[in-house]
Amino acid sequence: MSKAAMTKPFIRLDFLDVLRFFAILYVVISHLVLIPQPNLAIPDWIAPFLINGGDAGVSLFFVLSAFSLSYSMNARVNESSPTRSFYIRRFFRIAPLFYFLMVLYWIRDAAVFHVLHPVSEVLVNASLLFNLVPSCITGFVWASWTIGVIALLYLIFPFIHRYVRNLYGALGLFVASVLMAWGWSYFVKNFGVSTGYLTPDDISFVWGFGFLQHLPVFVCGVVVYHLFFDYLIKMNQKSRQLYGIILIIAFILFYGVLLTESMQNILWGKKILHGICFSLLVMGLGLKPFDFLVNSRTAYLGKISYSMYLFHPLLIFTIIPVYRWIYNTVPTNLAGYLTSLLIILVILAPISMISYRYIERTGMALGEKIISGKLHVQTYNQR
Repeated sequence: MSKAAMTKPFIRLDFLDVLRFFAILYVVISHLVLIPQPNLAIPDWIAPFLINGGDAGVSLFFVLSAFSLSYSMNARVNESSPTRSFYIRRFFRIAPLFYFLMVLYWIRDAAVFHVLHPVSEVLVNASLLFNLVPSCITGFVWASWTIGVIALLYLIFPFIHRYVRNLYGALGLFVASVLMAWGWSYFVKNFGVSTGYLTPDDISFVWGFGFLQHLPVFVCGVVVYHLFFDYLIKMNQKSRQLYGIILIIAFILFYGVLLTESMQNILWGKKILHGICFSLLVMGLGLKPFDFLVNSRTAYLGKISYSMYLFHPLLIFTIIPVYRWIYNTVPTNLAGYLTSLLIILVILAPISMISYRYIERTGMALGEKIISGKLHVQTYNQR
């Protein structure tokens, strides 16, 4: 266990929240191009950066998730039932907003598209384990496939945290997770249909969204956590800032190479390379949190990033006619895209603030009451 994390009380790390905001912003930037059909026109010179944003933003979020889970579990190690508390906190962190969106999408799909999601599909999604069901792996809430992936991480994370106690164990787990990802890819592509597990239409979805494909990216977050707290944070301030700048520069150069696609499928493939690349950014910004990047405003936007993530596809799709009008009005495609992005963010931010305050925080507070036993006491007293 990281002694640095155990000797200090739980303090929210602002740079993690800021990076969550960067992640969702990059996803929105990408999906604004890709969700409208036909796609919004953008200049060729900026297309690689914009189109890769969805995959890259999600990979950054996965690295951050494993890092923050490691940090919070170590900080709360003295709780009476840490594993039980972990599961309760995780469920009430993601489920309330997801269930709200499930209801919203069910009504929207029935009223607008005349598609009725059957009870069986609703129950599979509500279980949060839909990543295990090929026909439901993407979820009917748009972009919710990541919830199916991360729910499985939550399920196994207490076991990872218990047995992976240092950097060497984390590196060993990373190698094992890469081998599992390779094995999973080989099985899906070569035996998925012949074994009856998949239909031909399922292959691309299961290969792209399956949990094991993303497990190495999560494990990158565990590796980064041990590197950061067991080694890097122990350096003096001047050395931390220097290494932080070096790591951020290394991230920029590495990601620039990835955008050329010359390395995207070499050795480990794009997802794992993204995990390694964004690990550099997490460590770099953690060691050198530039004030213009890491501040109270950007940290708050990171706190509402989950609402931004779940609401953005619906919002982008709903106001497609607005983008068409803008593109017919402004002189260039770049101006049309930037204007459309500004409008999306201006609408998305207040929706997400309201959602965070009244849905997410309410759910988290309920989880804490259950953990502390106050909910049981209140319920008993009301009888």
